[in-house]
Amino acid sequence: MKLLIERLMVRYSLWFKLTFFALLALGLYLGMRPTPPPTAYAWQASGYHAGGIFALTLLSFAAFPRWRWWFRAGFMSLVGLAVELVQSLHPTRSPDWGDILANSSGLVAGLLLIAAWLMLTRQIRS
Repeated sequence: MKLLIERLMVRYSLWFKLTFFALLALGLYLGMRPTPPPTAYAWQASGYHAGGIFALTLLSFAAFPRWRWWFRAGFMSLVGLAVELVQSLHPTRSPDWGDILANSSGLVAGLLLIAAWLMLTRQIRS
């Protein structure tokens, strides 16, 4: 299973990179546009933040597997903070600590899943 996934990551490396940057651009656009995306409930906005950063973190691993964990964490944190900074500059948007917390939880969940995958594949190799 591990070998199959590694082969897919190598074979489709370009597609993972393109998907990563496309999702990053979509997230930045939605986060930085003057009007927020429609949500029926307040928890949906947190889901957008956590889910987006989680997906970006996993895609960053598929696209750039050689990135160190601290670089990946720093880059994803900067993405989330940049969105909140731009939102503070829009008169119709406002930054929220809950969004930063949701970004952080998505990032931590993604990093933990990557770490679990790496530990599991090392045990299989042994």
